[in-house]
Amino acid sequence: MALTMVHLLVADRWAAGHGEYSQSPEFYYGAISPDAIHIRDGGDKSRKDEFHLRNWRSPHPEHVIDYWRRHFTPFDVGYGVHVLTDCQWVPRYTRRLPGLFKPEGGLNVERYYNDTFVTDFALYRKTPRLEQILKLIGTARTPADHPLLTANEFAQWRDVILKTYRGECPRHDPPTQVDEVYVLEFVKDSIAFIDEVFAGI
Repeated sequence: MALTMVHLLVADRWAAGHGEYSQSPEFYYGAISPDAIHIRDGGDKSRKDEFHLRNWRSPHPEHVIDYWRRHFTPFDVGYGVHVLTDCQWVPRYTRRLPGLFKPEGGLNVERYYNDTFVTDFALYRKTPRLEQILKLIGTARTPADHPLLTANEFAQWRDVILKTYRGECPRHDPPTQVDEVYVLEFVKDSIAFIDEVFAGI
């Protein structure tokens, strides 16, 4: 999965073309919120695809369109943008970054999380807009009637994110695969697909 700053960079770039969302605290709150499943399940990812509208590892945009046709607040739009980001993230690094994988084919989890955390924190510290977005998220109203996760789970996840990124990065080795150039190219390239899906509602 992409980490939080990737999601917020994509959400912000997409919102630049959809002005009603660009200053919406609830939109950006939604854009981090599918990962609130970790409040419920911790490190167990067995239900993550369900809470990512079947778009965690590969694109199934029809599920996002169906969700948006039934739930269309700014929070819900952000929620959909998050999962449409993840479904592009995994296939792209699988194709482009063979160095993330072990010789037998499995993901090198240590390398992956070192690179993604170090790069995410570096982008956060270099990009004042990301701190502005975290401040917006801190003021956002938590939805009380979401169909998948509870208000308490969303609120706890928000607290985790705000505390995490205002603290120290948990990894420290220089990235070898997922670096800032890679992330910024991904952000730029990801918008067209999100726009295409959004136009289908």
